[in-house]
Amino acid sequence: MCAQAVRQRRRRGSQLVEMALILLPFMAIFCGFFDVCLAIMKWTTLQNAVREGCRYAVTFRTMSGMGQDMSIKTVVQGYSFGMVSAAASPAQITVNYYTTSAPNTLIAAPNGNTPGNIVEVSVPNAPWAWIAPISGSLLNPRYATSPLSITVTSADILGGYPAGVVSVSR
Repeated sequence: MCAQAVRQRRRRGSQLVEMALILLPFMAIFCGFFDVCLAIMKWTTLQNAVREGCRYAVTFRTMSGMGQDMSIKTVVQGYSFGMVSAAASPAQITVNYYTTSAPNTLIAAPNGNTPGNIVEVSVPNAPWAWIAPISGSLLNPRYATSPLSITVTSADILGGYPAGVVSVSR
């Protein structure tokens, strides 16, 4: 009985060491899962926002006092829950127009938003900052900016003008 009590006293410190050895990797894995889940949430939110902006574009609606491009950007900003801004400089939201006969050639303003053309709404290079710094250490980071950027795009063909409308300002 005496030898067993001596062994129990010697093992008391090992529980603390074992907990420290298990807790640190567990927290790293937990933060990693959390980071990936948040990155996927940002990507899907932005994808939904540009899709809604594209849906808004094909109807040729505009908000009071705005042209069509700014109205589309405002819709995207509203659906992005503040992740991107319509008025940011440099632009965080882009709206481009292409013809169906030359879908790789950008149409210059102001003639792009006409029925039958392709509208492309995108959020290029939205930065993602990880919770856990994976770019080296906090004192000596390997990247000046976030190593991950999210780009989402949606495109559709512009329908006809609404009844009574003959053109919409860009």
